[in-house]
Amino acid sequence: MKTTINPLAALAVMALVVLGLPLGLYALFTKGRRGSMREIRAGAEGRGWKFRMRRWAGNPTALRIAGRTPGGLDWILKTIGAGTETYSPGWNAELDLLFPALAGKVDFAMFPREARDHRTVLLAAGLPPGTQARVASFSPALGSALEFFQDAAEVPTGLPEFDASYRVLAQSAQFRQALDKDLVGRVLHWPQDAIAPQAMLAWRDPFGLHLRIRLPAAANWPTVAHAVAVAEQFASRMGGGSMPSAPPSFVDRLIARFES
Repeated sequence: MKTTINPLAALAVMALVVLGLPLGLYALFTKGRRGSMREIRAGAEGRGWKFRMRRWAGNPTALRIAGRTPGGLDWILKTIGAGTETYSPGWNAELDLLFPALAGKVDFAMFPREARDHRTVLLAAGLPPGTQARVASFSPALGSALEFFQDAAEVPTGLPEFDASYRVLAQSAQFRQALDKDLVGRVLHWPQDAIAPQAMLAWRDPFGLHLRIRLPAAANWPTVAHAVAVAEQFASRMGGGSMPSAPPSFVDRLIARFES
């Protein structure tokens, strides 16, 4: 007896195989990440912070949190890049914090003693004055950064473990006092249940005070909570900066839009 196959049933089976299997595998493999996102949301909202997913980024761990320090400074936290080895061996996610109210002329930078970061500094410092002037003409913010790297000097903290891992460039020795043993300890030693960073960068520019944390995996709530604590301590020590006299250019306004 010949059996006829219902076309609609066949189509449903094909759809189940073609769509259901990939979606099921996606749900399985991202279960841990989605759990971490729910934990971060609950922790952030429990502290009165504003949490939202950055769904347009196409990444299940891309988020944005807006909060305020006890002293009244607003900050913005964003995560990007989790899930693929997008930047450098050892880290594939970034957690960025920005304090817009602490914007100013570039006057300090902290970065790891890695060949890649060191080459970037040397390149900026080695540009001829004419190039710096041309850059400053279309972006005063970038011009401020080039001027800083040409004039700044390394400021060792005197704490061997930190100085072996990081360089601090500044135009004043006051940053040696800001990076005391307590703050340095928080930079170097993270809670056991947090994702320990591969490295951390910090700097001031005309868009704000920045902290950029390189992570080997997507952040969990203990990572976010500790990062905010470190960032708020940085902000309380660094104080406000002196704003550049030049008004922001179109390029600077475009950069500022992406920063926020």
